[in-house]
Amino acid sequence: MCIRDSLRNVLHKTDTTKQEIVVMTARLYHREHSFSGSASIDASEIFDHYEQELFTSVVALAEREGKPVSLLVVPASDVFDAIMMTAQRLESSRVVCGLSNKLNADEQGKLTGDAWERLSEPRPRLLLEVNPQDGTARHYELGPHAPRLRQEDLEKMHDLWLQITSDPHFAGAHHYHIVGLALDELKLELTTERRAELLAKLDSDLHSDLHSDRKDKDQD
Repeated sequence: MCIRDSLRNVLHKTDTTKQEIVVMTARLYHREHSFSGSASIDASEIFDHYEQELFTSVVALAEREGKPVSLLVVPASDVFDAIMMTAQRLESSRVVCGLSNKLNADEQGKLTGDAWERLSEPRPRLLLEVNPQDGTARHYELGPHAPRLRQEDLEKMHDLWLQITSDPHFAGAHHYHIVGLALDELKLELTTERRAELLAKLDSDLHSDLHSDRKDKDQD
């Protein structure tokens, strides 16, 4: 587990008789994609001091909860590769991170997902949890997975299915046939002159989601 401010919550929720908690920190030699954004670090004693403070705090928290944790330092040049390779070696099911001070949650999730794609086979199914300081956890399933669909997406898919299956010839069609056809057509369209138009629509949809998220937070 990559830790920032989430350990207390993980300790509280985890039955450590069934699942081990590993607290990991990456000792970075080049920090292109580090959480801090620093260029490079030459003095290893800085890491040693950080690790000592981190693990002292971790042990104190774990002792207060009465639960065991394992501590791990991983030498690395890329923090996201380090997290994913460690999760793979430990056969982890969930990775919990604090939010980077240089990235938003979606960017952090994307870079972690890219690192998952670079893993050798077999790649584990992993759930990434990113925790900003405001306590609103964001979850990302890494690798191929069933997508979370909005209600309007489900309704569009169902309407298309109804249109197509109204023809008796296609009465045996399932919703996944509709999705597969749509994906094949989109893949083809992205190689044509319509690419810019389609990506503009996607960009508009993304901004609409961000606006909706901000509005929901303001109401909370």
